[in-house]
Amino acid sequence: MEEINLFSENKTHLKKLGEQLITATNKTKETEINAKLKDINDRWQHLFDHIQARVGKLKETLVTVQQLDKNMSNLRTWLSRVEAELSKPVAYGVCHNDEIHCKLQEHQDLQRDIEQHTDSVASVLTLCDVLLHDSDACSSDSENDSLRQTTVSLDRRWRNICAMSMERRMRIEETWRLWCKFLDDYSRFEDWLKSSEVIAANPESENVLYTTAKEELKRFEAFQRQVHERLTQLELVNKQYRRLARENRTDAASRLKLMVQEGNQRWDVLQRRVHAVLRRLKHFTSQREEFEGSREAILVWLTEMDLQLTNVEHFSESDAQDKMRQLNGFQQEIMLNTNKIDALIVFGENLIQKSAPLDASLIEDELEEMHSYCQEVFGRVARFHHRLILDDLSDSDLDGSSELEVAGLQVTCHLLAPPLPLAPPLSGRETPVSVDSIPLEWDHTVDVGGSSSHEDEDDATFFSALSGTEPFNKDTNVSRKEHCAEVFCKAEPLLFQVKLMSECSGSIDRVNQVKLILNDEEELGDSGLTHSTEDKHTSTVIERWELLRAHSHLGHTDAPPDPQHWHKLTSNLSDVTSWLGRVLPELDRLQDIGPSTSLGGLEENIHKLKVWTLKRVYTDLHHKCLMISVNLSSRQFLHGDSPDVQELHEALDSANHSWAQACSALQDWELGLHQALCRCQEFHEAQHALLLWLSQCEHRLYSVNIRDQSLSRETLTQHRDSLQEELHGRQQQVSSLQTLSSELLVDPSSDEGLEAKEKVHVIHNKLRLLLRQAANDTHTLNTRLVRLRKKKDILQFHVCVFPFRTQHRDVSSPRRPLLRRVLRAVFPLHLLLLLVLVLACLVPLSDEQFSCTLSNNFARSFYPMLRYTNGPPPT
Repeated sequence: MEEINLFSENKTHLKKLGEQLITATNKTKETEINAKLKDINDRWQHLFDHIQARVGKLKETLVTVQQLDKNMSNLRTWLSRVEAELSKPVAYGVCHNDEIHCKLQEHQDLQRDIEQHTDSVASVLTLCDVLLHDSDACSSDSENDSLRQTTVSLDRRWRNICAMSMERRMRIEETWRLWCKFLDDYSRFEDWLKSSEVIAANPESENVLYTTAKEELKRFEAFQRQVHERLTQLELVNKQYRRLARENRTDAASRLKLMVQEGNQRWDVLQRRVHAVLRRLKHFTSQREEFEGSREAILVWLTEMDLQLTNVEHFSESDAQDKMRQLNGFQQEIMLNTNKIDALIVFGENLIQKSAPLDASLIEDELEEMHSYCQEVFGRVARFHHRLILDDLSDSDLDGSSELEVAGLQVTCHLLAPPLPLAPPLSGRETPVSVDSIPLEWDHTVDVGGSSSHEDEDDATFFSALSGTEPFNKDTNVSRKEHCAEVFCKAEPLLFQVKLMSECSGSIDRVNQVKLILNDEEELGDSGLTHSTEDKHTSTVIERWELLRAHSHLGHTDAPPDPQHWHKLTSNLSDVTSWLGRVLPELDRLQDIGPSTSLGGLEENIHKLKVWTLKRVYTDLHHKCLMISVNLSSRQFLHGDSPDVQELHEALDSANHSWAQACSALQDWELGLHQALCRCQEFHEAQHALLLWLSQCEHRLYSVNIRDQSLSRETLTQHRDSLQEELHGRQQQVSSLQTLSSELLVDPSSDEGLEAKEKVHVIHNKLRLLLRQAANDTHTLNTRLVRLRKKKDILQFHVCVFPFRTQHRDVSSPRRPLLRRVLRAVFPLHLLLLLVLVLACLVPLSDEQFSCTLSNNFARSFYPMLRYTNGPPPT
């Protein structure tokens, strides 16, 4: 501009010279000079315009550079803040869906902030691109490179922020998916843990039968394998948690950590619990197996001695001295095995105290059998030894032989002593005859076994082989008198029990009758052979009564078996077998028929089931009692290898199998009917059609207002009569569906059966409600017709003269039917309250009014009902 100002003076001087020349020259030169001056002015103006444009462009470039600097400064601050925010790891407070939503919401706010700065970043990038193409802004290569690096850095940071934002959102969503997968896996593992802990917490390892313990041992061994297999699932859960912890996806409340720790601890506790139960079951079963093995070894030894003694006594041709020498060898073997027998008896007593009642009875029978066999073999040895001594007495001196006899008697007397002190000692049981004649008895109401110490005075003759014994020559008559007195004393509680049973039989019969009546009226349950759906307490009382009744059929089971009992047992078994022989073919025929797929066929099958069940319910109860009685009374006859015993055992097994087969057949038939009803398409279509029809009827019922005076009475009556007739016509179909539901959907286990039962219930209640409403409307219409016929003139007069009163009367007329309905609805509640007051008055005011439920009716049941605070009494 300074140069232009300098030349501006030259231009002015030149212009003055031109004007002077124009005035001094002719017209030809004047035109030429004017043209040159004009050209100079034009060129000067063009130069000045170009300079002005250049200055304007430079000012714009300057403004652009300043704006870029300002935007870059603001953008750098925002970029640093956003990059720092995105670089922070996501911290979760709690493991919950709300926490994920909160984090997603925070990220959404951040994403909106990023989107709001999109235009700013785009404008900065645009300005940078404009300046890169402006030679005035980037006059040198260094400025061009600097601006280009700034543009590239800004673009890279912007793209990085967008990628980090997307990655952060995806990370939060992935965290929720990982949490859901972890929670689902842990939930399944926890559900298995809960069910497994219930199984492990309630093992059948105390006071159970040996067979039950064996089955429980197998079940827990399989359960232990299952626990070890679930370790893989637990490791998967731990692996998922380790990944969450490694990637900082855990919650600050440490819920996931606590869940994993709890799962590991519970699995460890469960594994230790199962191991402890298995160890206890193995110890129990190994003790029983050890006892059985020792007993079998002693029985084998006794059998071999019995055979050898028979050979020596009857088939040996050796002289008396050789036989005596062999008998001395037998006595030495007996002395050597006495400790084993003592240990086995002590072991058996301990097992009896630890075992269940049935197992204790079985162990006692086995010990009694071994005791009887020992007495038989040892008695033969003693008698044969005594006979040899008597034979020698005829050929030797009496003094020497008497000493030998006394020595022999002292050796064998210990072997004939009773080995099992399972009952109080009785008079006369010291002799071998009394021991053999009176079987061992186990009282279920007291603790069995008792003391087995070798310091016991009553058992000292058995546990010590060197101790002396009482002589054999007790007075037999005195022993018999004492035994008869004891039997008479035992008969008194039996008479008392018979009296109590006779008093309770009427109550049990009434319970059964009420149960059958309730089943027949509401939900016909299955009795006898069928599955019971009644209350658990009622079933328990009836089962205990049946067991006690079976004991009454047995009589006194502790008495020795006699022909009369054998005849009664075979007769009962024959009755049960013949009855089962008649029942099983009929059940098989019912099974072969197969359930029908139509409603009519199902109703026919239901009728057959109902008739078949009601016809045989009392017979089934009688035969069930006989079946229990036969199984209980047969135990005292099943010891032996005679053909009659084998035949009895086979007949009993066959009867038990037939009984189980009959129960299973009837249950399978009922289950087949239930499944057929659930699959019956006609049943479901009928339900759907009835629901639609009831909806239409309800709409029709409430679409017409009986209090609408604009409608004629004939129209209202015809509408209600047609609707009520249609409802009554469908009542039979609804009753049929309700019968099917009450018979076959008593305890539906599937969702389809439960839904069908609920639909039938809804249909029945809806139909009953509509019938009641239609009847009320009909009654209201009839009442109105009667009133209108009697007071037609008066009503017309009141309508004309006193419209307000007539309207008021029309509005208040339905109050009496409403009050009647309210009273009728409240009447059952009043009746129930009255019944409660009557029952409260019937409760006895003192505890001295005893009944049969307060007495110990099950004193001799299988399960003891007495507890000893200071330990069991010595027996």
